Amino acid sequence: MAHQDRKQYAPCPYCCYNSHESNKLDRHIRHCHSDKQNSDHDSPDPPLDRQSDLTDFELAQILAFEEAGLPRELALSDPPRAPSSKAVIHLPESANPSSRQSPSRHANDASQWAQCFCGEQIHILELDAHSEMHAQESISVEDDDLPTMDTAEMSSAAVQPVSDISNAFSTKLPKSLRNYDQVHAKTRPSNSKRRAPSLKDIFLGTTGASKKTTAVTAEEGKTRRLGKAELGPYAHERQMPKWLRRMLEEGAKVSVTNRIGPDGNLIRVENIANETPNLVPVLARLSQLDRNVERAFYCSPEVRHVCKMHLEGGFCGYRNIQMLISYIQHASPKGAKFFPGRLPNILRLQDMIEDAWDQDINSTSRIETGGIRLTRKYIGTPEAQALFMSLDIPCEASAYTTTSNVEAVETMLCAVCEYFDDESTKDNVDKVVITDKPPIYFQHKGHSMTIVGVESNLDGDVNLVVFDPMFNPSPALKKIVLSGNTYFKCAHPGKLLKGHRRGVKYLGKYGAFELLRLK
Repeated sequence: MAHQDRKQYAPCPYCCYNSHESNKLDRHIRHCHSDKQNSDHDSPDPPLDRQSDLTDFELAQILAFEEAGLPRELALSDPPRAPSSKAVIHLPESANPSSRQSPSRHANDASQWAQCFCGEQIHILELDAHSEMHAQESISVEDDDLPTMDTAEMSSAAVQPVSDISNAFSTKLPKSLRNYDQVHAKTRPSNSKRRAPSLKDIFLGTTGASKKTTAVTAEEGKTRRLGKAELGPYAHERQMPKWLRRMLEEGAKVSVTNRIGPDGNLIRVENIANETPNLVPVLARLSQLDRNVERAFYCSPEVRHVCKMHLEGGFCGYRNIQMLISYIQHASPKGAKFFPGRLPNILRLQDMIEDAWDQDINSTSRIETGGIRLTRKYIGTPEAQALFMSLDIPCEASAYTTTSNVEAVETMLCAVCEYFDDESTKDNVDKVVITDKPPIYFQHKGHSMTIVGVESNLDGDVNLVVFDPMFNPSPALKKIVLSGNTYFKCAHPGKLLKGHRRGVKYLGKYGAFELLRLK
């Protein structure tokens, strides 16, 4: 809303809130000042709202939560506090292992950060998107337009149960089995079927040949000690609090349930509170059901979603490393030996990164960070790359920056499209393709995620499909995952996919990106 002329805003008669849209103003007054409306006839002047003492950034935070449909109380669940005097901005690191980008010229917007009820410090420009993601977390299975099982498709699939194929899944299976979760044609492509344009062709369009699509490496500079702008609010702390260390050592809550296996016998299933396996096939099914999606490609279904625990802070980089490791554990025999059992916790990952620096792999990061063991300093692409390289797990990092010739978002999206839709999928004619590819570590300023897929819409827009460690999948998605069935109907698939989509509207705010791909 910052682009609107403030002179056109209509003020709330009871507090400092204002809006250029009358319906939003009406909703605000109904929700927040209904008691005052009812007493207006007894009072000659509108009473002042108790929020008139709030600062601008606190009012903006309340507005963002209201527009996302969240209770306004959640925006200020803690006592109101002044914004931090230092910017908490994590700039994307260079793909060059020995260097990172220099601080952005916009890193001086230090007063633009607010504390979300989830415990994270969020830039004021990100509040809308951040609160929308929290709204996605709360989508429940009681909603009328949420999925129902498609019994017709379930019956047609009964000859070859999905569960049997899942148990036998490996990258050595024939291609027709690797894409078992696709809901339409299961037969091999034939000459009677016409292959749709590649994602690259769809994304670039008819003028694509004139666009520059190569990666642009970030600028290099002298190795220096980084500060809060790059490493977060705890850039200079020597050790994290003891309570947080204990929480990370204990990890998320683990529960065990008994279920009936494919053979009819009871099996014990371990559930970890912040991990969601088998989510990729569910998202792929939703892409299939979305009429606005022209084509979609997904990574291996072996990757699991891993999210932060409450109040743990800015450990997104570590959570994304865990997601890549979840793929390695099941799909890479060479790398799986390094990660037996459960996923390594954050403290263990810190040790592994420090060990990589000891081997002189991306060791300049130790100078830049001052060391990360037992701290809450932000990490990024160089640290993830160092960890995998130290274990001889092949990986490749690329950086994309906006230049006078091309926008970073264009080159990055083109690279992701080429990654998923390559020679191995050129003969596949299905609308949605589940591949055996690893997920991608994805970094932009201030945050990192894991790319698990890419969608091309009929209108030409491209969406990344991501696992965002900041947010938990909604109860509705988790119920589908637990059912173990990917044959369901959904009247509004976009509603469930929204929390996992990152389109140009979101990505266009950033001028630099990094990708780390396992080979």
